[in-house]
Amino acid sequence: MSLRPSAARWFELLTAREDAAPALEVLARTGHIELEQRAEDSRLLNLRDMRTLVETFQSLHRRYRHYWPVPANRPGPRAGSPYRTLKHVLALLRRWEQEAVPLVNRLESLTADRRDLTLFAEMLQAVGDDALDFGQIVRAGGVVKARLFVLAPGSQAEATVPSGDLLVNRYVRSGYTFVLAVGQAGELDSFGQLLSAIKGRILPLPDFVNGNAASALAQVERRLDALDAQTHQLRQRLNALARQYRLARLLGEIQRLDWFLRNVESLPVSQNFAWITGWTSDLDGRQLERVLAEAGVRALIHYPVPPAAARPPMLLRNPRWGRPYEAFVAMLGAPSAGETDPSSLLAVLVPLLFGYMFGDVGQGLVLVLAGLWLQRRWPLLEILVRNGIAATGFGFLFGSVFGNETLIPALWLHPLEAPLDVLQVPLIGAVAVLGSGLALRALQHYWSGQAGLWWLTEAPQMLLYFAVLAALFSAAAWALVAVALLWYLSGSLLRRRFGSGPGPGAALGTLVENLLQLLINTLSFVRVGAFALAHAGLALAFVTLAEMPESRWAALLVLALGNLAIIVLEGLVVTIQSTRLVLFEFFIRFLRAEGRVFRPLAAPPPPAGLGSQS
Repeated sequence: MSLRPSAARWFELLTAREDAAPALEVLARTGHIELEQRAEDSRLLNLRDMRTLVETFQSLHRRYRHYWPVPANRPGPRAGSPYRTLKHVLALLRRWEQEAVPLVNRLESLTADRRDLTLFAEMLQAVGDDALDFGQIVRAGGVVKARLFVLAPGSQAEATVPSGDLLVNRYVRSGYTFVLAVGQAGELDSFGQLLSAIKGRILPLPDFVNGNAASALAQVERRLDALDAQTHQLRQRLNALARQYRLARLLGEIQRLDWFLRNVESLPVSQNFAWITGWTSDLDGRQLERVLAEAGVRALIHYPVPPAAARPPMLLRNPRWGRPYEAFVAMLGAPSAGETDPSSLLAVLVPLLFGYMFGDVGQGLVLVLAGLWLQRRWPLLEILVRNGIAATGFGFLFGSVFGNETLIPALWLHPLEAPLDVLQVPLIGAVAVLGSGLALRALQHYWSGQAGLWWLTEAPQMLLYFAVLAALFSAAAWALVAVALLWYLSGSLLRRRFGSGPGPGAALGTLVENLLQLLINTLSFVRVGAFALAHAGLALAFVTLAEMPESRWAALLVLALGNLAIIVLEGLVVTIQSTRLVLFEFFIRFLRAEGRVFRPLAAPPPPAGLGSQS
């Protein structure tokens, strides 16, 4: 059970133009959508306008996908047409690119250097204890030069390549073949061309190495560690830049339009798309997605954050047994997000009020049967069933069956024999009902972040109400009255000091007015007992009239007509009184109904003649 209403969820639906009407019909039949048009977005999207943007994104994706974060699981909060969304995302990606290009270029250069150094380290390990001085090899110049080649795994490394007058050493490790050649530049170039034919390439000799293979390997490993540190720093800067531009969220936006990206090439250029927006009461979206899939409608549905200026309708989220009583709240409107939805509380309060005023076993059972029959046509009359059950229960307490108080014993009392007790119980109930209303008002202050304000002026008013009632029975309660008054005046002065409250005179006048309203509202509940007495008196009158005729059939007719009149007339009056007490005594304490009512799109009527078929 939730005492707080929920805001409807904003949805945006993209569908092919010819599927727009079927999509709306399917969604309308769920009773879960309310349309609201966004004036700044075109209702139809032309694929021709989208194609350039899609190709631009694909180009960026091919270039930078290795430097982008994983797209967010949920798309970003931007609401709007796909064209506007894609244009917005591409603009931000372009801004990201301007700042990221130097970092990406440097990172790619470091990656290439590391790849070559790693291969060079493999070659050094293959050299082993060979007494080569790599410092002399690297810095060889003049007529004689040194050049290192590498052949990838799977190349024709075993092929015999004529080396001419070159001095050539071959080393093999991890599947790679390394060829170290020393000779004149022209011969090295010709040798390199022959190696390129079998997938060979030049591996740059690092200019910082000295000594034998072991010494050079240690130097290369230190340089690799330095490159790793620089690469890590560049990655960190790219990650920070991705967070700055919320890149994962932007890519989530693109992921939301994946339907376009995967299908755009297979659709005709002139194809248009409908963009439908509004609110839904299907908060998790599963039902909307399910009915669209079952209907075979080609559509993409999305649930972004609503537009800033949009005002969401409010939804009452009550359990099954509390929903019929949402009708009482609907008489005022809809609670706002900061107000209470009392529907579930009314599921207890309304039957108690009705049953107390209409306590009779026989008449209550008639109401139950009538409600069960009529609720098939008017579901709201489920309330009548519950009221009838409550009336039956109070009928056992009052010992009344169709107005006759001699058929069963009263489990509590006969109303006309103890009228003061019958009047006192509603007064006790009134204190509980109004106290609940004040407690709900306190809860609303807490929800809205105004708990401090409630403690300053609202809490002492609540205490004063209970203290005044208690003072009618105990003189000691007058001390609580004084405490409440001092508390209220102190709180009012504090509010006044901070510029948010009335002056002392106005504050005291407000206190007196609110206390009188509470006391009058409390006394209004005496009518519950009065109607209980009136119901018992009217029933007794018909029972007495039924005893006057000598004919048994005439007596039964009088009794039947009398009970029918009581059920129809008093049932209507008691319903009106219960509604009045709820609206004007209970709701007035906390409910302003400042929310917007959810008005679902009406489903189209069935085809003519369909309803007449069996």
